[in-house]
Amino acid sequence: MAKRVFITGASSGFGKSAAIELAKRGHTVFATMRGVDGKNSEAAQALRDAAKKDNLALHVLELDVTSDASAQQAVAQAIAQANGIDVLINNAGIGVMGIQESVTTEQAQQLFDVNVLGILRMNRAVLPHMRQQRNGLIIYLSSALGRIILPFGGLYTASKFAVEALAEAASYELKPLGIDSLIIQPGAYGTSFSANMVMGNDAERLQTYGPVKENLEKFLANFSAREPGNPQEVVDAIVAAVENMGTEQALRLPVGADMKQPVETLNQTAQAVQQQLLAAFGM
Repeated sequence: MAKRVFITGASSGFGKSAAIELAKRGHTVFATMRGVDGKNSEAAQALRDAAKKDNLALHVLELDVTSDASAQQAVAQAIAQANGIDVLINNAGIGVMGIQESVTTEQAQQLFDVNVLGILRMNRAVLPHMRQQRNGLIIYLSSALGRIILPFGGLYTASKFAVEALAEAASYELKPLGIDSLIIQPGAYGTSFSANMVMGNDAERLQTYGPVKENLEKFLANFSAREPGNPQEVVDAIVAAVENMGTEQALRLPVGADMKQPVETLNQTAQAVQQQLLAAFGM
C-alpha cells in the first residue's frame, strides 16, 4: 500500500536517494530542504526533473529544521496536498569533527540545533496529525556514532547519542498510540556528508595541542582512507522500513559492515538492561 512520506535533508545523500527510490515504488514523497530557490536550487530542480521524467508523486518543499515556523508550514503543506503523512524520516543533519576544545560554542549550538532540536521540531509538527489518525512511523537517521565513541568526534557523537535517547524515549510514549519508531545506525558511507563535515574552527586553541594535533591528522587520514560502504544499503533499509510499516520491526537497525557487529552488540546489551528497568517501573 502506498505511503505518504515526508523526508528532511533531501538535497543530497541518503535523503535524496531515498526520496527518488520511494517515489519510484509508488509512494507519495515530500522531499524537503533549505534554500530550494537559493543554495539548493539545483538539487531541488533535479528532484523536480526526476518527478516529471517518470511521472512520480515526488514534491519538493522548503524546510529549515532550525525554524519552528518553517517546520509547521512544511508539514501543513504536505498534509493539505496529500491529505496526511504516514511516515516522517528525520534525515537532516550536519557534522563537526576535531579536537573538542577547538569547536566553538557557536558551532556546537548549530550542530545541536540541526541534529537534535531539528528532530524535536519535526516530531512536534507531525505528531498531532499522526496521533489523530492513530497511525504512523518515524524513522531517525542516527549513526554508529550514536553508540560508539571515537576521539575527535565528541560533539557530533554527543548529538547522535541525544538522537538515540530522544527516539527511544519517544518510542515508548508513541507505541501505545499506534505510532512506530525506527532508528537506523549507518556506518561510514561515501555520501556528501563526509565531504561537508565541518572542522572545529578555533585555530589558536588547536595549535596548542602539540602531538595530539598530529593524532588528529592521522585519525582524519585513516578515516578518509576507509573503504566506504555502498549508500544504497541505507536507502534499501529506509525503503524496507516504509514498506513494512505496521509490521513488527526492531527499534534499532545498524547498517554497514564496518560497524554493524559492535553496534549490534551494544544494542542488544542496552535492550536487555532497558527491559529490566522498564519492568521495574511496571512498564
